[in-house]
Amino acid sequence: MAETAIVSVSSEVTKSPALRQRLRLRTMTDLEFINENKGSGTLLKNKRIGMTWRTQYLQERIAREFGWTFEGLPRSQVTFGEAITEQDSPSVTEAGWHIDRYLDMSVFPEDKFECRYLHCEYRDGSRREGIAIVVRQTSAPWVPEGYTLFAIVAEFVKAEGRWLPAQNPF
Repeated sequence: MAETAIVSVSSEVTKSPALRQRLRLRTMTDLEFINENKGSGTLLKNKRIGMTWRTQYLQERIAREFGWTFEGLPRSQVTFGEAITEQDSPSVTEAGWHIDRYLDMSVFPEDKFECRYLHCEYRDGSRREGIAIVVRQTSAPWVPEGYTLFAIVAEFVKAEGRWLPAQNPF
């Protein structure tokens, strides 16, 4: 299964006073998220005037909840396998540091992440690949069924045979 599985929030999180606001954000409905200004002003305004807003909402919600480099695509547009380390590659080294820190900082115990080498294809036909964090399971109830959430931390540009600088996923 390549999609992100959705599970319930554990009681550990609901008992922590320090995590109540974080839990409130995670469990907001799409309308609460938009109307309480957790998304951008563009999203709020364009929804109000009648534009189709779901795609922008998901992009902003995923970035707010998981980190600015995270995105989500239907599972049919994402494939991944094992990430392989390389010596003398600053991007791969940095990706390891960023991913390790991200895993250590995870707040929700039911969220499960994996370090993978990921390929994705967008609706416009463009493609990206690289070392990524893949969200295998989350308690975020707003994630669409059949979606895969991920962040490409170190992108590989196949046509040029080179790594782009690693990105901090937070």
